Amino acid sequence: MFNADDNPYKVLPYKDKDLLESHPIQGRKILNYNLTNIKKSIIQLGNFVEANPIKVIYVDGKYLIIDGQHRTKALIELGLDIPMHVLPSNINVSSLMIALNSYQQPWQIAYYAIHFSAIGIQIYKDFLSHLDKYEVSAGILVAIYNKKTTRRQAMMQEYKDGNLAIVDHKHVEFTLLRLDSLRNLGKNPPLLDSTRKKQQFQQAMLEAFDNPDFSFEKFKKGLNKVTHQLNLIAKKSDMLKEIYIIEKKG
Repeated sequence: MFNADDNPYKVLPYKDKDLLESHPIQGRKILNYNLTNIKKSIIQLGNFVEANPIKVIYVDGKYLIIDGQHRTKALIELGLDIPMHVLPSNINVSSLMIALNSYQQPWQIAYYAIHFSAIGIQIYKDFLSHLDKYEVSAGILVAIYNKKTTRRQAMMQEYKDGNLAIVDHKHVEFTLLRLDSLRNLGKNPPLLDSTRKKQQFQQAMLEAFDNPDFSFEKFKKGLNKVTHQLNLIAKKSDMLKEIYIIEKKG
């Protein structure tokens, strides 16, 4: 056993791997594709992880991983020791973690919600609950929270900074319920779940909702009685055109 008092650069022996844990506010999940590639690289080229050690802080006898989850798991699965850079325990973990991950590969939008939810910010917990319940894309949900039809740079930055807010609670619930009501609709052909969950389709629906001349009830009736092409369309602009065609026939 060794401590974190002296040299911040250490090599944790494989036998002590249980001293490593992911930091509780780590927003990223381990992806098998990335893990496999790292293991292949180590096997084929040698272990150069010492040149880029994982970053941890030492808390209550554990090394909490701030950066390097994939490298850590790859080394452990290969039975190798783990090079570490032990950071000061009083460092701003939240800001550092977001910065480190964003420098290497931008976080997916949902990762920020996972991160801030773990910190204890209630609105991000609600955000994750909405994502799970209504199967809406994270970017679209940020737009809905801001009462917009599409995500914009300024509001996305507020979201990433931990300052998410709801502009209109009734708008959020009403919009999500309308999107959710499209489950299992359509006959010629049925509206596929894969189509309903597409960001392009959801954004097209938000733009339709924002049009005062659009009748959502007529659209749903049309969806159940006319042949449509929504499952075949990829672009948001083409989906919106098809939505208006279906609505006119409803």
